Amino acid sequence: MKKTTVTVLAALAALALGGNVLATMELQKELKAKYPTAKVSCATCHVKAMAKKGDAELNPFGKDMEAKGVVDPKAAKKAYDYTKLEALDSDGDGKSNLDELKAGTNPGDKAK
Repeated sequence: MKKTTVTVLAALAALALGGNVLATMELQKELKAKYPTAKVSCATCHVKAMAKKGDAELNPFGKDMEAKGVVDPKAAKKAYDYTKLEALDSDGDGKSNLDELKAGTNPGDKAK
């Protein structure tokens, strides 16, 4: 009985959190596919490396993605055109987002 309860609770937690986690993982996979040398993680777009729901503040690259990279803001599922972000220097460190992604550095954090 105890094992069933744990399984049910785990399933409910996965449903509650799954949408955001899956969306994030999907975006990470898209970004990695387009820029194979990029070191993609939650911190690519978020201030905190392991952003939690309600505390998922975007870094400058993430803000540029939302403001300038969304293909159709009215679509039910957001799609991004990463090429719109390539020439930008989101974190203001003097390197374009494209150069940072290719170099494996973080385009949203001038220290990395």
